[in-house]
Amino acid sequence: MKGIFCLEGFWYGDHRDKTSMFPVLDLVHRYNKMPFIHHRCATVEEFQFSISRWRNKTFHKKYPLLYLGFHGHPGLIQVGKQTITLDDLASLLEDKCEGVVIHFGCCSTLDIDKRLLQSFMQKTRSVAVMGYKEEVPWLLSSSFEILLLESLSNHPFDSKGVKQIYKQVMEEYGTQARKLDFRFVPNERLHFPRRRVSRPRA
Repeated sequence: MKGIFCLEGFWYGDHRDKTSMFPVLDLVHRYNKMPFIHHRCATVEEFQFSISRWRNKTFHKKYPLLYLGFHGHPGLIQVGKQTITLDDLASLLEDKCEGVVIHFGCCSTLDIDKRLLQSFMQKTRSVAVMGYKEEVPWLLSSSFEILLLESLSNHPFDSKGVKQIYKQVMEEYGTQARKLDFRFVPNERLHFPRRRVSRPRA
């Protein structure tokens, strides 16, 4: 069973804030045993530390769904009082995301040109990215993501699997997806060419 690695900010500013995606992840786990790790990040340094741990292959192979739950703006996420652009995130992840789907549980982060998202996926080698193009209501997006996570648990994270995921989501939950301006973008180059190894001339 594929697992979820969730990093989440403090939505309303401090540690008294109980608003969290944890109950959603826990509900999905109780229903279908999908494992998850949930960690809150108040600073960019905490975020960077957690990402550096997760990108280790033995770790993210067990938890190939990276869920980022933060305030967002087009092309970036907000961690505490600082922002991380998709380019910053790509540099943190490097090319360590083969077999990984990244979900931006953030308002407006994916409201950018498709070419920028493809560039991000080429740099990280991720299978697909998904998220929202506008601000989303908390309860509506949470109920949608319960269904979304269930769909993700049923299919492999490869070129065939992501097509099946998108088809299932739009056929069964399309009304919610459209209300939320949900965006699902697969990597157009899932099968990466092998790197050439230069050979010395005889």
